[in-house]
Amino acid sequence: MRRNRGLLLSLSTCLTILFVVLNTRSSTELLGSAITTEKRSVLRKQEVSRADDRWITRSQTHRYITPSLAELGELPYKHKHILMLTRIPGAGGELMVLILQRLQGYNAFKHIRLPPGDNGLLSSSQQELLIEEITSIIRQEAIPLTFDGDVRFLNFSEFGRQGPTFISLVRDPLDLRIWQKYKKGEKGMHYYGIIPYFCGQDPRCAEQNKTWAMERAKTNVIRWYPVVGILDYMEESLNALAGEFPYFFKDAIRVYDHFRPKEKHPAISSTNSRLRIKDAVLRKVLAQEIEFYQWLKFRLLNKIFNNG
Repeated sequence: MRRNRGLLLSLSTCLTILFVVLNTRSSTELLGSAITTEKRSVLRKQEVSRADDRWITRSQTHRYITPSLAELGELPYKHKHILMLTRIPGAGGELMVLILQRLQGYNAFKHIRLPPGDNGLLSSSQQELLIEEITSIIRQEAIPLTFDGDVRFLNFSEFGRQGPTFISLVRDPLDLRIWQKYKKGEKGMHYYGIIPYFCGQDPRCAEQNKTWAMERAKTNVIRWYPVVGILDYMEESLNALAGEFPYFFKDAIRVYDHFRPKEKHPAISSTNSRLRIKDAVLRKVLAQEIEFYQWLKFRLLNKIFNNG
């Protein structure tokens, strides 16, 4: 009995020791597995973090931030280094084009002629297409640039575009040399006056002797046309343009001397006395054209006087 009790005690002790050893090994393995798993998790997080850092770095390298219009501030509504010559038939526009074409070589700018138009009103879609065409040319070409066209004033800002600065040349509406070109029966000749060219594309601009059209024309001139030249005051006009835009019109007088008529225009012959008789009628029909011309003339001469 005593021997059996000793064997049982020894067996129980061995089993206890075996149980403790097995539990210790299991705990060690579980702890090792947990540590390994945690290490792997930490390494994976580090790899992901490094990958995120690389992605952020690439994103920051290739990201371009465009300032908003609010940050940029208000853009100027007209570009002083881009000129648009409003060419009015019979008012010396082609002479101004010749001067610009000659000056572009001296003063390092480019002059571009727009396709001919019919001097009439443009629809909204036609205006937009023409403005987009001009804007596209401006983007492709190096500035400074000048354009000329027989199109009436275009308000670029109404279509969300920065417009050029406009210039023009006008002639006394009572100059009989104009009316020689518009005799009754002469095909393709229509006298539109000068107000519609400055008034713009509104249908009301085409109405004769309308105060609204003349006031709109004056408003556009004040805002968009720093200089409107007068054909009968060509030297004064070129001096005013050179003072306002020296990078375009430097030495314009010297170039003009090559095109200046050597002799004065011959006097109107007696065969045109019929036009003189109708002078009073013309003054009545062209009352606001004359008033607008006189306003432009005063504006030009006053500008020259104030600039010395």
